[in-house]
Amino acid sequence: MIQGHGKRPYAVIQLRQDDKQAKLYNMVGFQTNLKYGEQKRVFRKIPGLERVDFVKYGVMHRNTYINSSELLEATYRMKQQPNLYFAGQITGVEGYVESISSGLVAALNAIRDFKGQDRIIFSEYTIMGALAKYISTPNTKFQPMNANFGILPELEGKKIRDKKERYAQLAKRSLENL
Repeated sequence: MIQGHGKRPYAVIQLRQDDKQAKLYNMVGFQTNLKYGEQKRVFRKIPGLERVDFVKYGVMHRNTYINSSELLEATYRMKQQPNLYFAGQITGVEGYVESISSGLVAALNAIRDFKGQDRIIFSEYTIMGALAKYISTPNTKFQPMNANFGILPELEGKKIRDKKERYAQLAKRSLENL
């Protein structure tokens, strides 16, 4: 509920501070094909934004990614070019933490390759391993993926209906498999 309003909101706008002086804010997640004039008109209808100075308007962007499910191993190494690793959103992982995860896995394995050591493939029971497995498993409808509990294998045995408990059990299993 919004304070003093008493109604459930239809949408929430996240403003992110974009300067040290707290004078410049970014509306997070507002990708649009609206022309700038129309954005100004529509955004001014949002309570609290009637009189703000818009310094930049939104545009649509498209993330570019390779068909990792055909090209990469779970180490983020190219199947056909074994001395080349990829990491980040170009691999089809979606998000900052996911990009860091792919970079860590790729870097660890590139170093191990350089030293003549066996590569590391993280268990599919960990988010890092499940994400690496997702991007490296052949899939004709490959799309980028965030880290989430849905990419982990299901828990063995009885289904746990309570989401908080189920996620706790999945996290516990992940730590055991790390």
